[in-house]
Amino acid sequence: MYKIYINELPLYIVSGSTIGNYGPADAGTLIMPYLGKEKSLNAVMDICENPGDLKRVIIYSDQPSKILTALKKMTSEIPAAGGIVLNQFNEILYIYRRGFWDLPKGKLDPGETTEVAAVREVMEETGIKRVSITQHIDSTYHIFRTAKNGYRYLKTTDWFAMSTQKQKLIIQREEDIEEALWITPELFLEKCKPIYNNIRDIIQTYLSKVSMPILHEDTTQEIKPD
Repeated sequence: MYKIYINELPLYIVSGSTIGNYGPADAGTLIMPYLGKEKSLNAVMDICENPGDLKRVIIYSDQPSKILTALKKMTSEIPAAGGIVLNQFNEILYIYRRGFWDLPKGKLDPGETTEVAAVREVMEETGIKRVSITQHIDSTYHIFRTAKNGYRYLKTTDWFAMSTQKQKLIIQREEDIEEALWITPELFLEKCKPIYNNIRDIIQTYLSKVSMPILHEDTTQEIKPD
């Protein structure tokens, strides 16, 4: 199964043998087979960009990976990488950029591996030093258009769990970052709004893969950037 966000609407690409797990089509769910044609995938992306009351779109095939491959051929793919950085107090490093809470990430430079790019972006965007990758978490996908040319781009981001000691943060303002903070994932998901859907997904995937205690803090205020 793959999940690709298009304008924050999830497009699920699934196996035909599992389609029953997603429930029947209803007012909020559109389910359709993959017809193996570029025209049909363009129609799916058009629907996701203007979904009306739809909450999700599901497209299925005996080989879901072929749908992802076809989408990559129809769009300009942007490889990117980022990190979920954990300190010794079980706090994770987050940033606030362009109106959303986010995780440090960015595009790969020519010749870079995803691991090198992820560490570089974390260090550049937040100013931290001495960060180590502990494991690969997962990949996220989203498709967007640019106002400049209207072309569709597929951004594929590889995410890595990282560890470091808590340290002072120095944000990269030229990348439109307004704030960075250390906070437990529990409080982040509860208090920091808004969050991109794929960022929420990767944090939840991380928490399901990494065994870690969650520290509780006595706070009732929503966290907003200064």
